[in-house]
Amino acid sequence: MADDDPFQKTDTLDEVLLDVAALIELSRRDRTIAENRYRRLKEHLERSASPLAIYLVDGQSLIYAQGSIATSTTIVSGTEDDRFDVDAIVEIDVPEDWNDDRALDILEESLQGFPGVVAIKRCTRCVQLQFPFMHMDVTILDRRQRISIARAGEIFHSPDRGPSSRVPSNPWGFTNWFRSAVGIGQALFTERLNRHRDAIAKNRLQYLDEAERVVVAEADQHELPPMIPSRLDAQEAVALKLLKRYLNLRYETSTLPRPPSIYLAKRTGDVGFVPHGLTAQLFVLADSTAKVLRQHLAAETRPEEENPSYRSDKINDRWPRLEAAGASDMKGLAEELEHLAVRLNVMASVSLAEISKAIDELFGERIGKEQRAILARRYDRRSDPAPVLSERRTGAIYAPAIVAASEALSEVPRHNFHPLELDGEDDD
Repeated sequence: MADDDPFQKTDTLDEVLLDVAALIELSRRDRTIAENRYRRLKEHLERSASPLAIYLVDGQSLIYAQGSIATSTTIVSGTEDDRFDVDAIVEIDVPEDWNDDRALDILEESLQGFPGVVAIKRCTRCVQLQFPFMHMDVTILDRRQRISIARAGEIFHSPDRGPSSRVPSNPWGFTNWFRSAVGIGQALFTERLNRHRDAIAKNRLQYLDEAERVVVAEADQHELPPMIPSRLDAQEAVALKLLKRYLNLRYETSTLPRPPSIYLAKRTGDVGFVPHGLTAQLFVLADSTAKVLRQHLAAETRPEEENPSYRSDKINDRWPRLEAAGASDMKGLAEELEHLAVRLNVMASVSLAEISKAIDELFGERIGKEQRAILARRYDRRSDPAPVLSERRTGAIYAPAIVAASEALSEVPRHNFHPLELDGEDDD
């Protein structure tokens, strides 16, 4: 990068973004609860009273995680509520005499009586189990054709209005592609991220019943074979979480349809690792995706991303919309991404207080408030004798646990930081 590039030194902003990432993701305990619900989903669909049970007994049918929970990029949704959306695939041989609506009809019937569920909602391509603080979208995948590509098949598009159809799909393959493209991450980055998690992770999911409480309590002692993939701590995956959170808020009141998360995941894998830190990673993801959309707008074309594991699987087949509506969809997303890129460019070279205020706009006031409280505790000198380091000439400050001391850093004079200062309400 050029000498005048603002992303050459973004340790402070990177630290703040790591706080945000730790606040918006599933905690370790919540991941264990989600893991247990995938296991209970399998048990519930295989029970004798389930109409799907006879299709899940051959040892080949699988129930597994897909989407953001499989790529380890699940985040909390909404500005006021804390909700996680996770996805599951139920893979069976669908009988030849079933029409394109029946698979979801039978799935909805089979899911009745699931422990702790608040509501069950039939959607266009899935059936949604609604729990406090969590939704689970369950999708049927027909594997009867025995496509040569591992775990490829068809899912069912069954809208309230209009014709139903089958859609080629391979979520298993996409998960493997994404995790291979992103990799396991850099050891130093993972270490820093885990320090933030250990300090500020927030448990949100409630136990469905006493049985779930016991399973989760025993999980630390007797680890079971996983039903959701292990956590992915790569910088690229964390940048994707931040981008999804930002777009969730921007689209909350928009009349435009939200771009599918899998499209953003595909872009993340294509962008690859940016060796200049988390801020630069997020900037490049937003900026490059906006440029791709602008190119499509100029050429009057549209992105047609394919699942790298199965080219027949068009991962953004419902977005953008056709014709003029699609141009509006692409223009709207490009503008939101460009706004994020501009704000990151500014935040890369401003004070910590200014960064903290910008977090409200980008990731939500509630998350911003929690992050400022975290900063206040981190830099409160009253009970911690460890030095806080400052970079000469820039005024950037770093927690000693986050960055190693160097000749460019010196100790901040001993005083206390307060939340009001970070809120910008204290001018001294």
